[in-house]
Amino acid sequence: MKKGWKNILFERVLFTIIGLLLIFVCTTGYWVYDRLAQVSESPLPTDLKESRRFLVRDLNDNILKSDNLTYSYLYQNNPDAPLDFEILESQTKRKIDLLKSYKTDDSTYQKQIKGLGSLVQARFSNLDTLMSIKNENRVNETMSIVENEVQNASEVAQIKMEIRDRVNELQTPQVQPQEEEAKKKWFQRKNKKNQTTVASPTPTATPQVKIKASEIAAASTNEIAKKIQSVKNKAVSKESFLNVYKLNLEQKNNQLSKQIGQVFRAIELADKKELLKETRHAKQVAAETNEIILLFSIISSLLILMIVLLIITLFTKSKETNAQLKLAKDKSDQLTEAKSRFLATMSHEIRTPLNAISGFTEQLFFEPLNASAAKKVKIIRNSVKHLSQITNEILDLSKLEKDHIQLEKIAFNPANEIMVLHEQYELQVMERNNKLIVELDENPFPNVLGDPLRFKQIIINLISNANKFSKDGLITIHLKFELLDSNHINCLIEVQDQGIGMSEAQKERIFEPFEQADLTVTRKYGGTGLGLSITKQIIDKQNGTIRVNSKEGIGTTFFIEIPFETTEDKIDAPREPSRTDFSFLKDKSVLIVDDEPFNRTLLRSMFHGVNLTLLEATNGLEALEQLKNNDVDLILLDVRMPEMNGHELREKMTEMETLNQIPVVGLTATLEPEKRKLMLDSGWAEVLTKPVNPEELRRILFQIYKDRNMGTELDEADFKSLQKLTNNNDSFYKELLQTFVNSTEKGLIKIRELAQDENWSETSELAHQLAAPFKHFGANNCYTTLKEIERMGKETVVIHEMQDLIEVFEDQAQHIIAQVKEKLN
Repeated sequence: MKKGWKNILFERVLFTIIGLLLIFVCTTGYWVYDRLAQVSESPLPTDLKESRRFLVRDLNDNILKSDNLTYSYLYQNNPDAPLDFEILESQTKRKIDLLKSYKTDDSTYQKQIKGLGSLVQARFSNLDTLMSIKNENRVNETMSIVENEVQNASEVAQIKMEIRDRVNELQTPQVQPQEEEAKKKWFQRKNKKNQTTVASPTPTATPQVKIKASEIAAASTNEIAKKIQSVKNKAVSKESFLNVYKLNLEQKNNQLSKQIGQVFRAIELADKKELLKETRHAKQVAAETNEIILLFSIISSLLILMIVLLIITLFTKSKETNAQLKLAKDKSDQLTEAKSRFLATMSHEIRTPLNAISGFTEQLFFEPLNASAAKKVKIIRNSVKHLSQITNEILDLSKLEKDHIQLEKIAFNPANEIMVLHEQYELQVMERNNKLIVELDENPFPNVLGDPLRFKQIIINLISNANKFSKDGLITIHLKFELLDSNHINCLIEVQDQGIGMSEAQKERIFEPFEQADLTVTRKYGGTGLGLSITKQIIDKQNGTIRVNSKEGIGTTFFIEIPFETTEDKIDAPREPSRTDFSFLKDKSVLIVDDEPFNRTLLRSMFHGVNLTLLEATNGLEALEQLKNNDVDLILLDVRMPEMNGHELREKMTEMETLNQIPVVGLTATLEPEKRKLMLDSGWAEVLTKPVNPEELRRILFQIYKDRNMGTELDEADFKSLQKLTNNNDSFYKELLQTFVNSTEKGLIKIRELAQDENWSETSELAHQLAAPFKHFGANNCYTTLKEIERMGKETVVIHEMQDLIEVFEDQAQHIIAQVKEKLN
């Protein structure tokens, strides 16, 4: 005890330390996350500031480009320079506006950018002015060209005028010698003027001469030249002024460039200082983060160490725990196995007398009894069914827990099943002065594919539960459906009663096995407490749901939803109970092996009225003796018996070839699907559970009868019994034979037509009509075939099996007809 207390204290201290370390790890982890977030928010080369630096560099490059464009236009006459200059100026303005969008809350920065914009605008304005001055120089150059051209033109004109004057003189008649002398002197003077520089004429006496056109033209040209020279002088004077102005502009541009450079350097210096500041901050955050990460690593290492220590401790303890768990599991397995053995044994022990009671009660039920005896037999029959239901519930619970119950998928109509149950339980609920009402959906309920037996089990459990806890009340079953799609519906069922109801606490455990509202309910109302548990498990297995709404003293309502697949298959109408027909076993030999005498008696009573040989044995050893001394066609073998059980007997039979061919049907109180499969694989023909259902036994035996071709032999007609029936009246006897031939031949034609139309209900009726005459002829195989056609036509029809039966009947009937015709001839 002291050691255990120390272990508990150690574990608590260890868990406390681990808890504290976890808190420290979470705290330091958050610190690390916060610091790393700050580091991630530190400036990076690709962020907004770097973009601003690129803009500043681009502005500087644009200013240099503007200088290059201006001088390429001024000195290289680049014609594209003005347009490129305008584009560059526009781009520069946009970049300055973009720079203004950064650091809008920094007034110093905004002031710098505003000043930079003004300087850049002034510089571009000066460069534009320089380019316009270049246009003025072009005017002066043009004037010089005009002056040269005018001078050349005047000289050419003067020469042409002189040539014309000379030509005119030559064409004029001889003049007076005085005139010739005057002209000669004029030409002499002219030539002398052209050869030497004209000196200032000395005042001499000049004779009167005539003014020529060339002289007038020369005078006009000289006047124009003087005016042009005057304009040129003015242009040169203006150009000198412009050159001085240009020099001033260039000096001003140099000053602006310096100022712009200062602004650029100021911006870059501010950025560098800011970047340096942020870098220092990032380094500080990184250093603090490293310290926190180191602390986080240390604490994490301690935590890992403590966890490893805890794992080692728990692993050490888990060995002891696992050993204890293994021991507990072994005990649990032993208890489970003991439970299974107990259920199997108790089931066998309970079902053995129950089988006898149930079987003999069924036999008595069909016997002609007086009203008092019939009423008592009916009470016994209902009580046996109730006892069988309780036994089945215990076994069903065991199977459901192991998931051994397999649901069938056959066609049925939920509304029809509920109406049948209404008829069955209407009198039972009236015993407690209750009234059972069924309310169906106004739309016809479609046929569905499912397990009708389990569906009825759900409704029976709910009706029984409602009836048990209600008195002088109303029990209502509401049935409706909703379409899920074209092939599926949701079946909605409500079972409402006006009973004692339940509290909220009771509702929570109502679906648990062996649970009822409380012990007083169990003592007062009885029951095993398994019905609702089994109901819920069956509904769950069908992918459905069940819920309950209840109030104490008012009543309870169960709501069930089960999805079903719809089908167009027809549903057979329920048949009235009748004694099972085993006449197909006529002239056969059946061995019944069971250690309980009343079970053997019950099986014998099922074959009552059939002309067959019945052999009996109480164990496997006796059965071997019977098999050695008799020819046996079928064996009904109990699985659990003293001395030699059914498995041992079947194994012995496999060692003998002749005995191994005999079909063996096993009878057992409990049967798991796995065990049944093993038995079938080992050579058993089929296995049935007790109490044996006569119809199920008949189905199995007829299947064996058919598979072994026991009924395909051709009958030989027995005319003697028919002659006795007619009291040896020959004419009446022949009339009966002819009537048989005619009716049978028509019946053969009719049954083929009905089979082709798949009209199985009329086929069943026709088979019933044809069967009796064949019995009079002793044609047992033919009679058995017709009875099977009749039975199958009323139940679910397997078309190919029905067609096979009809073909067998045709062969058998034709053989009998041929014998009858031969007798008539």
